[in-house]
Amino acid sequence: MARCRVCTRAGVFFSALAILLALTALFFGVYLNKNGSSNKGARPTVTVRTGILEGEWLSGAQGDDFKFASFRGIPYAQPPVGALRFKAPRPAFNWTGIRQAKEEGSECMQQSLVTGKMVGSEDCLFLNVYSPRLPTNDKKLPVYFFVYGGAFITGSSTRSLYGPEFFMLNDIVVVTVNYRVNVFGFLNLDDDNVPGNAGIKDLIAALKWVRRNIAAFGGDPNSITVGGQSSGAAAAHWLTLLPESRDLIRGVALESGSATHSWAYNEDNFDVALDLGRRLPGAPDNLQDISRLVMELSAETIMQASIPMANQRMMDLATQIPYATSPERSKRIAIEDQPLIKQDPERYVLDHSLKSVPMFMGMNSREYLAGFYTYGYAANPDKMHNRIAHLENTIPKNIIPFRDTLSFLNLTKNTFPSFDDVLLSVGDHFFKRNDTSCDETCTFKKYLDDISFGVDCHRLAELRARAKRSNTFVYRFGIRTAYSASPLYDEDQRTGGAVHADELGYLWKMKRLPAQKLEGDGIASTTLLRMTSMMSSFIKTGYVATNSYEGSFTRTLNLTGMPFLACRSPMPSKEIFNGTWLPTEKRETNIIFMDIGQDLHVKEGYLGGTEIPFWLKVYQTQRGFKSV
Repeated sequence: MARCRVCTRAGVFFSALAILLALTALFFGVYLNKNGSSNKGARPTVTVRTGILEGEWLSGAQGDDFKFASFRGIPYAQPPVGALRFKAPRPAFNWTGIRQAKEEGSECMQQSLVTGKMVGSEDCLFLNVYSPRLPTNDKKLPVYFFVYGGAFITGSSTRSLYGPEFFMLNDIVVVTVNYRVNVFGFLNLDDDNVPGNAGIKDLIAALKWVRRNIAAFGGDPNSITVGGQSSGAAAAHWLTLLPESRDLIRGVALESGSATHSWAYNEDNFDVALDLGRRLPGAPDNLQDISRLVMELSAETIMQASIPMANQRMMDLATQIPYATSPERSKRIAIEDQPLIKQDPERYVLDHSLKSVPMFMGMNSREYLAGFYTYGYAANPDKMHNRIAHLENTIPKNIIPFRDTLSFLNLTKNTFPSFDDVLLSVGDHFFKRNDTSCDETCTFKKYLDDISFGVDCHRLAELRARAKRSNTFVYRFGIRTAYSASPLYDEDQRTGGAVHADELGYLWKMKRLPAQKLEGDGIASTTLLRMTSMMSSFIKTGYVATNSYEGSFTRTLNLTGMPFLACRSPMPSKEIFNGTWLPTEKRETNIIFMDIGQDLHVKEGYLGGTEIPFWLKVYQTQRGFKSV
């Protein structure tokens, strides 16, 4: 600690320069010399359990000097059509001859965010595998299994959004996977026709496929890290909680989401089904008729009813999403369709008898700012005022524990303040006080940030820090450059900070960000290099920026940290210069996290905004102070 505090400015400069040179050598020297030339030649071919695949060599992040193997559009399950609609995926069929794996499979049925039109197909259970080198006598490579986000209603594994080029340079096999979204992925009638949570069951099937076959691509089946962003992070988190999948995973990386986020779980799954039914032909008003009808109607007819329903619920509820994971409590006829999610996510997290894996998790500094503009609050202040007048539509439903968590904590719903009392308390605290430093619009933005991401991220980090069962590395990302993935939203966002999904532009090669480059001394390239390095080190070792590099580079990195772009912290935090990014710790109501900005600082404080202590007290009161 003393050494860091007495570093001169010149010393810091030359340390940072050394880091840049070391990282450059890591990416462009060591790796390319080892693998660059061996990837040229005949088209890559592998044999998996269902047949032979022929892929293609693609140019890496730095052009033709390095090529990696690409296999796209691989079926990991049978098409979920006909009698298999809504059901858990069944094993893929074998094929004869050589199957071409040069094009992506169809995305799952959804509404295009670009055109607003219906796109995709029910036949969509495909995955993509990218490998920096195919099997040799060398050690098998770690695997990153990534789950896209999109509020469980949209998204795909397309390379145009999730190009693996930067991970290829770090000796990691990457898997991106399609899974059912929207009505076909998350409608839940908890019966034999529509068992529920089909999208999560798809991911488990894909993960098992990877475990069985990834060695053919040079990957280590015993070193799989799952990860995701937003709803994809929630899904990835579920994979670590469920007995059907958790033993297949070595670590998990969660970007701006988790299974315990308030929007990621819906205890009342029948409400959405009844809302959908009112829009189907004949407008059935009971679950039995809806269940029968959705098995008979065409996929297009169902989607034509689902899209406007989902959009309306998104606009009405703002921070709740229409299709989310939900409980399955009834027995099924088919063995393959037995209940998967049997309890609420908080109940799983609180159970310390379950296996725990290392976690890399965090959020962005201004997560919900994009939503503030998307939902029209900036253009229509009356809409914002209506939201404030009806906080019951936005307040997190998980404030009051769901029934499984109540039972686990030996509590009853009637023990603590009612939902109406909580609603009144939240309204008074945020919107009936005279804060001259933050007007109503400013307060509303902070409120949305808290309830959408800040509170849930902090609570999960604190729960894991209290449990002390496996390492948890927590970050707050606050970088805004030309590489940021989200578009700009008015002048408000240009003042700094990162909105939802911005960090993706510093991990994945994106077609709409052609300027992305690892080389150069600009802050965008520097941040890209560091983010991919940190994530890669976690995927390789379960730690961040330690134990994955060699020689003096490790010592330099651990001693000085890495420069990042500034994150505008919403509250003062105590800076801790302890030489490395250690797993988070619980200190009173604070946690330890990495603030990723122009300089990288390990801090002690609240992961979200200044109102996190208020929210924690609300949650703890509802849990009899037995949990966070």
